[in-house]
Formats: sequence, C-alpha cells, structure tokens
Amino acid sequence: MPQDEEDTPKKTKAALKQDRSPWLTTPKPIKRLFDRFPLVTYPANELPQIKHIERSRNTLYIFALKGVGRSNLPSFNPSCLKWQTYLKLMDVDFVTVPSSNHASPTGSLPFVIPASSTTEASTLDTVTPISSNKLADWASQNGHVTKQESENMRYDIYMSLLDHRIRNGWLHTLYLVPANFNAVARRLYIEPSTSSSPVRYALSNTLQAAALAEILRSSTSPVVDIDALYRESDNAFSAVSELLGDNDWFFGEDMPGLLDAAVFAYTHLLLDELMGWKTAEEKLGEGLREGRWKNLVEHRRRIYEKCYQ
Repeated sequence: MPQDEEDTPKKTKAALKQDRSPWLTTPKPIKRLFDRFPLVTYPANELPQIKHIERSRNTLYIFALKGVGRSNLPSFNPSCLKWQTYLKLMDVDFVTVPSSNHASPTGSLPFVIPASSTTEASTLDTVTPISSNKLADWASQNGHVTKQESENMRYDIYMSLLDHRIRNGWLHTLYLVPANFNAVARRLYIEPSTSSSPVRYALSNTLQAAALAEILRSSTSPVVDIDALYRESDNAFSAVSELLGDNDWFFGEDMPGLLDAAVFAYTHLLLDELMGWKTAEEKLGEGLREGRWKNLVEHRRRIYEKCYQ
C-alpha cells in the first residue's frame, strides 16, 4: 500500500541543502554578478522600415558609409559596386541606402526593393526584394538602355576569373593582411557595426575565418600559398587586360556591360585612395599602380566618369 504524502517525513532546509549536488549550485561570484546585472531578454529587432518616400524610387541596399549612401559615391564592396555600377550603366532610376548582410532577406548584399506607388509604410516582410542573382534580368526590364549582354563564349570564362582568382586575391588582401585589415576592413565593416570591443573582436575573427575558408575551398592545399594566390590574380588581370585590348569596352561593344561593371568594381577599389590601403602590403593592386595594365586603368576612368561624375 503506497504511503500517503502526510506520512512522508519532511526534510529540513538544512537537509535539503545538503542533498543538492555541488554542480547544481551557482558559484557565489557568478550569482553576485547576475544579481547585480540580471539577464534581460530584449524583443527581436524589426526588419528595416521602407517608408513611402523611399518606395517612390527603386532602392539599392549596399555596403556604404552612413551619411553618404544616398550620394553618388561608389560602394566600398566589390559585389555591391558591380551592381551599383551596372544599374547606372543601364540607366535604372534608383537611390542607394547603406545596409548590412544582417538586414538582407537573402543574408547578403546587394538587393533591390522595387519602386511602388503605395503610400503605406512597409517592411521587408511585405515586399519582394530583388536579390543579386536576379538583378541583371531586372535591370534589363527597368532600365532606359537597351543592352544585350554579350553571348561570346568567353564571357563566362572571364567572369569566372573575377569571381574566383581575383576575388581570392581581394579576400586575402583585405582580411588576411594585418596592415590592411586594421586600416581598411576594421574601419569599413567592423567599427560601423558595433561599439562593443568584445563584439568587434568576435566579428573580426569571424570575417577572417570566413575569408580563409573561401580561399581554401578553391585550393587543394590545407594552407594558403600566398605567392601562388597573387600570381593567379595577376594572371587573371593580365588576361582581362588582353581581352580589353585597345577597345573602350569589353568584347568591342559600343557600350559597357556587366563585365565592364565587374572589372571596374575591383580596379576602382584597388586604386581608390579613399580606401586607405597600406600599399606596401597591397600586392593585388601593384600591377595597376605600376602601369602593367594601363588599359584597365583607363577603363576604370571611363566608367567612373560615366557613372559617378
């Protein structure tokens, strides 16, 4: 016959205290800390509000310094600058807004919120953003320039050189060369994100680890061969320079296209003094600065004058 609860002896507080396992007891220093600074759960951050005054025009969300995002300045991020420039070349009406990957519905920048006639405020939950992999088609439908992208079989090959060999050189230069990471990456990507030193430290480690992992994905070696990496980047720039030749635009087209925008995204940022590169540690841009690829330097000037002046 089971015992009633009334028949069960009640333990004193002292006995209960003795029965507790030591690992279930909060150490006194930590308890005092949380007594003084209790944990608080804050509500989740809302996605950015897209006000009706912004919805009257197409809005391109890019990496840019706050306060200058709506101006005519180029983005400091190659992927964002590529599409920012391409939309300008296609004469798409848009404004730019500084943003971050955290605010992107796809987890990366850039993206576009198309213009709308609605007068109601809306969030990213109620609109359909255009991600970067759909921007070329969207630009052809919304621009005032009729431009058929080159169907040259070499187009994909040269775009691949930019997306892999030159990008790997960019990642190493920006994130894995300490002098440039401290002078450029911290100022542009980390310091604007947070004022917390521990968070900045963690974010720095995350960005550097991600850069290293991306570089190693395209290598058969478990370590980065720095000389080989920059040699491949140089060879890619040489190939792109040879493709351009004496023409104003790639493939001898009478107007610039997506490959022109993609090349400009790297050549401009590598030569832009506002980036603050430590040139002694910036191997990726040596060929441009030393005049080995003069036609790419002139190509950069033509695009800049066409789009940003």
